[in-house]
Amino acid sequence: MKHLLVIILLAATVGANAQWDTVGLRLQHFSVAPAATSVGLMATGAVLTYAPKANSLAVDLRDKVVSSHNPKLHFDDYIQYLPAATPVVLNLCGVKGRHNLGRLLMLEGGSYLFGAGWLFAFKHGLAVERPDYSRMNSFPSGHTFTAFTGAEILRREYGEEYPWIAVAGYAVAVTVAAMRIYNNRHWLGDVCAGAGLGILSVTLVYWALD
Repeated sequence: MKHLLVIILLAATVGANAQWDTVGLRLQHFSVAPAATSVGLMATGAVLTYAPKANSLAVDLRDKVVSSHNPKLHFDDYIQYLPAATPVVLNLCGVKGRHNLGRLLMLEGGSYLFGAGWLFAFKHGLAVERPDYSRMNSFPSGHTFTAFTGAEILRREYGEEYPWIAVAGYAVAVTVAAMRIYNNRHWLGDVCAGAGLGILSVTLVYWALD
């Protein structure tokens, strides 16, 4: 009986050590810089939304950018998907990134599903009014979340070998964020939080599944 107990304890110890080794290995592959950037963006978005003095800066920016004479430009409704579509198209065209198409789709789908859940919770739980007074779901910006999620995936898949592709993806994402303010659909805090949520979703899903 004693020998059996010793064997069980040894097996449990080895199993626990293996689990901690796995956790340590996962932590070594955690991308600290994108995570820090995303948290910083989300915190900035929260401050710009809820701190009165900071919020006045967002209101001043809206007042300077938005005018009743501004023509409404809706191309951000379409280009928000461009960064996410690009790695799939490149993969299909034979330009290989870090992962094959199946793995890429799993990581991309996981990133969007994870982030979309939090996006929905924030939008309906916090109920921030849009600058055009149309609805109470302004924070965070969904368009910006979509664009920055795709841009971060594009950076991870192709940025090391094709840095200009990553730059282009983020340029599109920043354009989408700017257009959400220009079209009077979101505050500055909304787009900061949307960008941060997108980057954080990709960071966590790639860390967990890659």
